[in-house]
Amino acid sequence: MSRILLSSALLATSLCASLPAVAMDGLYGGAAIGLTRAQDTSASGTSGGSVDLDTGTGASAFVGATFAANWRGEVELARRTLDISSVAGTSGSGDVSATSLMANAIYDLNLDTELAVQPYVGAGIGLTNLDLDGAAPFGGSTIDDSDTVGALQAIAGVSYPLNAQTTLFADYRYFATRDADFTTAAGASTSLDMRTHSLMAGLRFEFGAPGTSGDAGMSATAQSLASADAAPVSETKPTEIKETEALPAHTLPETYTVYFVLNNADVTPEGIVVIEQAAANAKARSVTRLILTGHADRSGDAAYNLSLSKRRAEAVKTAFVALGFDESEITIKAKGETELLVPTADGKWEPKNRRVEIVVP
Repeated sequence: MSRILLSSALLATSLCASLPAVAMDGLYGGAAIGLTRAQDTSASGTSGGSVDLDTGTGASAFVGATFAANWRGEVELARRTLDISSVAGTSGSGDVSATSLMANAIYDLNLDTELAVQPYVGAGIGLTNLDLDGAAPFGGSTIDDSDTVGALQAIAGVSYPLNAQTTLFADYRYFATRDADFTTAAGASTSLDMRTHSLMAGLRFEFGAPGTSGDAGMSATAQSLASADAAPVSETKPTEIKETEALPAHTLPETYTVYFVLNNADVTPEGIVVIEQAAANAKARSVTRLILTGHADRSGDAAYNLSLSKRRAEAVKTAFVALGFDESEITIKAKGETELLVPTADGKWEPKNRRVEIVVP
């Protein structure tokens, strides 16, 4: 077991060294469980023969990072366990387990669709510890032995964002190892490999995803004035917002941010909390005029993202109207993917860019 622990540490170190530096909001972690079906395999030598395995279970945990447009890299620790059905045509007993550490490269595919489902493909390379526990009959004897060998896997799946921090996913994984060597209790040698098909489902959590509370105060004001000054607050009656220095302290604009799920314009429960806070503060200051600016990340087509950013702003406007604000006093602007909070390459998704900024002048 010490061999696989040492090899695991070296593999993890190698992967981390090979990735470019990433910001905290590019890091994620998660876990998955599922079912595993093994292909029939053969054990070598006089103690071998055809080995049939029953359907078993699989589980994995992983940490990763987004390091380029649509690309993710991750380190995955997984375990697959299957019971032995038969050996050389004779009813078998015991089980085979594979504990693996893999370095995976995942590519998220972009679909120009209103569906929030995102497909992905990937591949992995690493090490696995194949362990035979009470495995029999191998030449009339039993195997309680293990060996660490190389492994490869191919991945294809889909993911669905539940909110800005959490993504549900399901995927298929083909996993294959090199031949592992074992010794029976009688001292005979044999070897076999393991090839499995797994269906897994799990959750992925982004460590640096945007928070749910509204941003307000001087720092938010400085960020919001650049966009507020660059365009009229009304399409029919242009009005300039004065520079921050010229405004009395009690009239400083406040900015709040509502974040959205990937490829979606529905306001989340967390977003409703932000809108209610902005509405309460606006009413306390007797402010009736609001400026809503919709944004999108760079995943998908630019024209579609412009439309999506407008729908997001309209969804926030609808929420304010429901809270008693006059629809004619609310100005909507759509920026699409042109004003990113976090600069990214084209085609890359980024939670902090999927937002509507609320300015309370």
